[in-house]
Amino acid sequence: MICIVTGCKDEKKVFTDITTTLGPCVSSSDFGKSDDTILLINNKQQLKQFCVNAPAVNFAKQSLILVKGESPHGIVNIKTNFAENKNATYSLSIHVINNFTCVVQGWYKCYLIPKINSIQDVSITINYGYF
Repeated sequence: MICIVTGCKDEKKVFTDITTTLGPCVSSSDFGKSDDTILLINNKQQLKQFCVNAPAVNFAKQSLILVKGESPHGIVNIKTNFAENKNATYSLSIHVINNFTCVVQGWYKCYLIPKINSIQDVSITINYGYF
């Protein structure tokens, strides 16, 4: 869980990485063929398309973002940074740390975020390299 406001109480904005929870449900074929893909899920029916035994999500207060990509090299680690912008939008930066001695490798991340109505409410930047 990542708190973007000090205190991390229920009324604060909280982002939760649930990649390991949804891991068995998500495959790269779920996202289509493009290199980097971002999906916004805002209801139980959409989530059930990916995961029959999905965890409970309060879609009245939260949205789920699925992000996948394909690294040009192997992956050592994936680091993320969330920020809330002044106009009730959010920024997500994903840094895929590469191992240049390995071959192309796919990846994905799943995040619960405060409720949004459009993927345009989140600015997502994905960087590949040695950081």
